[in-house]
Amino acid sequence: MSKAEMSQRRSRWPILRIGLLFTLALGVPPWQAGAQAPPSGNGYATASWDVLDAVTTVDLDTTTLRRLGLTTFVEGLVTGHTAQPLSVVSPEAPSFQAAGTTSLRAAIGADGFHGFEGGPIRHRGGLALRGAPGDFDLSHLELRVGRPSSTLELVDAAGVALLTTADAQWIFEAGRGQLHYLNADVRVLPALAQRLGDERYTGMTVGILDLDATLRVGPVPDGPLPPVGAVPPPCGDWSGTVDVSLTNMSSIGQAGIATVNGRSVVVVLPSADLKNVGTANVPWYSKFTNLGVPPWNDQHPFLVWQMVRSSNGGSILEPLGRSDLKHAFLTLNNGCDAGACTDSHVLGLGCTDVYSTGTNNSVGSLAPRAEVTASTGIWAHCGGIVSHFDQNGDCVQDFSGSGENAFTHGLKAAESDLMVAGSSYYVEAFYIIRNDVNIFNSMGYRQVAPAKPGSVWTFPTVGAYTQGPAINAWVNPTTPGPGADNRTLDTGEGHVQLAVKVTQLSATRWRYAYALQNHDFDRRIKSIHVPFNTIGHVIENATYADGDGFAANDWTPTVDVTGITFAVPDTAVTPPAELDYASLVSFRFDSDVSSGPAQASLGPVEAGSSVSSLLELRMQTLAPAAGAPSGADFYTVSPCRLLDTRPSSAIASGTVRVLDVPAVSACGVPANATAVAINVTAVGAAGVGFLTVFSAEPSTPVSTVNFDLGMARANNTIAMVSLGGKLKIRPFLNAGGSTHVVVDVVGYFVPSP
Repeated sequence: MSKAEMSQRRSRWPILRIGLLFTLALGVPPWQAGAQAPPSGNGYATASWDVLDAVTTVDLDTTTLRRLGLTTFVEGLVTGHTAQPLSVVSPEAPSFQAAGTTSLRAAIGADGFHGFEGGPIRHRGGLALRGAPGDFDLSHLELRVGRPSSTLELVDAAGVALLTTADAQWIFEAGRGQLHYLNADVRVLPALAQRLGDERYTGMTVGILDLDATLRVGPVPDGPLPPVGAVPPPCGDWSGTVDVSLTNMSSIGQAGIATVNGRSVVVVLPSADLKNVGTANVPWYSKFTNLGVPPWNDQHPFLVWQMVRSSNGGSILEPLGRSDLKHAFLTLNNGCDAGACTDSHVLGLGCTDVYSTGTNNSVGSLAPRAEVTASTGIWAHCGGIVSHFDQNGDCVQDFSGSGENAFTHGLKAAESDLMVAGSSYYVEAFYIIRNDVNIFNSMGYRQVAPAKPGSVWTFPTVGAYTQGPAINAWVNPTTPGPGADNRTLDTGEGHVQLAVKVTQLSATRWRYAYALQNHDFDRRIKSIHVPFNTIGHVIENATYADGDGFAANDWTPTVDVTGITFAVPDTAVTPPAELDYASLVSFRFDSDVSSGPAQASLGPVEAGSSVSSLLELRMQTLAPAAGAPSGADFYTVSPCRLLDTRPSSAIASGTVRVLDVPAVSACGVPANATAVAINVTAVGAAGVGFLTVFSAEPSTPVSTVNFDLGMARANNTIAMVSLGGKLKIRPFLNAGGSTHVVVDVVGYFVPSP
């Protein structure tokens, strides 16, 4: 077992564990050891405990430093220091002993470690950086308190802060006075960036730092009491609603450049901050721990990320690469609600956690995505099931990433794809968490401005962090604007999103660009069909992109009289061609016809467990208007209700309900309408099934809406109406019964003059 994944060692002393607090601004006067300081940002008063002794380990990325023209030299290292088991620093990284008396102190509250105070801490040894940009003397390593106070700055012999820590994790053992400040990114400060010749190097991660400190134990101020009637559940109580929010991605970095599959690629890494915003404790057990203990056997969250680019004036969105799966191994419970559980294997109410770019690059935590079911957040392993870290399925870790590196499981973006002028770039991350009620606040994105001042890439962030998928930055789902649409389908087995943007290229050409994202639909997607009448029309420049650089797994376009279909190759390929969870693909084509609403069909790879899930998924989008009734013009209307069965009786399985569409005069659909654009919702179904909407009896029922027992499910569709203006609706329920149906019209088609 690698040390980064070992279970937290237990002490006979009470242990308080707390993670990085970004909003702290302690800024307090120098307090004497044991004296009480004012309350911190989360309402906890703190006391100052002296740092009596410390060992600092600095694991610099020598490859990146060499690309910056610097060579590292080590002086006065400590031998035999053992890193804390959850540290991800290399076993070969140099450690340095604190020298003499230090004036550094730790601010301690009832909820644990809050930050540093006081003067610097100096060491008997240190580092020197030498090269073309100059020499930097850190040979008597000095650390001083940064801003915020949970960071430490690395200061050179001239007193200039060159580097700083960020996104640290820590473990605080109160009874023993032990503070393990872990896995902090070491990032470039402006002073060093200027010496390196480009301010864009500011914020670049060039290593990882640990500080293992012994503190003089003092009194701990009492923490605030929880509000009356709002006492958080204790550890071991799993009741309530699981809802974890990804709250920030403070830094985007690189982890190496190499040639992979004939492309020069750079590995791109995000940091990730999260918070428990639900009403339930969230299990966070390291892998191969807590085996056989229900209900959370060996389960923990997982992080995945991808990168996309909007180019050609924003008319196209394309994927550039995606990561494999990062196993979380510890929660640090920072800033929790009063009285919340702070066990290192439980994210308590209101608690926050952080994983740095360096931690997210640990090969001992990265594995293939296929082992996890995204819609449930469950990791399939043990009991004879072979997994990446357990290669015989006996529930004992026998592999820890030996021989792997950042390129094995990382997000690999082609360097050429990062140099397209006028493009916008986004990095998206998604935390997969068992039973999470809202996946869309568990994901988010940052816009970045990739730059390569010399031989190293930097990814400065642009604007604020935004929750939700990056596809929403391309087409706003609330206000898509003309010639655009962005829809999300809740299949009952996961979520799929389809966005489209139509751009007029000339008087006779329109470009149709689509982005299809599978969020957590585990049955995967193998095809998409965009329907329209192609007879006598131009369809050209059909293009597909998945960002992985392998042409063999690209979806191929096929045009027939019913429209265009993009589908996976007929034979299995490596890497797989199917659209898996937390992934985006894009495709586009040009046509000589302007746009109108259409109903795209998605083909799942695997059959589901019910009759309804065997069918295609349908999603509203835009397509050449030939997809509407031939020779028809489309007109929008304010959403208007055609049918709502809830005040009366539901529709029984197999029974046809007929709507006289023009007769509903308030909706404004004329008698000569040939088709309508509608939203159809199944409500309160008695079982699993689907609804079909039609004007003429089809030979085989085609689902318009799939639904489950008691749940509301909706979909958009374009439905032909009969010559008499009739529209028919028929539900099919697996075990019989009935369902209520709601139908709203948003537009109609009439013959062109």
